Amino acid sequence: MIEEYKTLSDLPNDPFEMPPPYWRSSGTIFQITDALENLCIYLKKLLEILPNTQALLDNYLDRNPNFEEDDEEFMDISEPLYEIESKIKLKCELSVFMAAIEIEDLLNMISVFNLKKDVSESIEKLSPMEKLLIISATLTDSPVKDSKPYDALKKLISWRNAYAHGHCTDRPVKSLRHNHLISPESYPTVPKEIEHMLMQLNGYLIVSKYLRTISHNNYTRGVSYHDSEIENFLKKINKYKFSYNGNGEIYNLAYKGGA
Repeated sequence: MIEEYKTLSDLPNDPFEMPPPYWRSSGTIFQITDALENLCIYLKKLLEILPNTQALLDNYLDRNPNFEEDDEEFMDISEPLYEIESKIKLKCELSVFMAAIEIEDLLNMISVFNLKKDVSESIEKLSPMEKLLIISATLTDSPVKDSKPYDALKKLISWRNAYAHGHCTDRPVKSLRHNHLISPESYPTVPKEIEHMLMQLNGYLIVSKYLRTISHNNYTRGVSYHDSEIENFLKKINKYKFSYNGNGEIYNLAYKGGA
């Protein structure tokens, strides 16, 4: 058995003669789990500081009904909250972006270990949705288009493309002017960012589980340890429940569940 493959000619043509060699991933899965782990930490901190910050702001507004946002006292009260909110939003974006990259890594791996060499090589430059259609058509008798895995992949890749091309992901991408110059009705809030992240990461899991289920190669079948890890983080994050007050921008946060 060849333990190291240094040239393409060393590789088996039949995908079911592999592994070895084993798949070398892009490593983005670790970016996802790290972002989710940090989200759990930041949400716990948010739960701790939010009530006190709101109480201080209420007291400040009672004393300063016509305040300016650059007022030093206002900034001192708000800054710790803004800082933790910013970290939460950034980790939400990072986890979704990396999930979109990781799912294409998985599509490529499934392709290489389950499709004939000429097929897997020919679809490498196609869009993720096109790859999914071909993989599904080759490995199953059921159409995947308009299914939950296809719709989840489409949402994830659509967001990735907008984000990667520098667009505002909370705005329609009709034109540069429409996307960047027209103010949105509301700006992304922490609750909305968490909601969007949960939707996209659950979509990632749907696609991942589907691909591993239809795989014919035992190497790419079965339960993924990393998927289980992501599921556990999402369960923890889901225990933080947001509710809105007043104009829909001021929110409360509660923790529902055990340790």
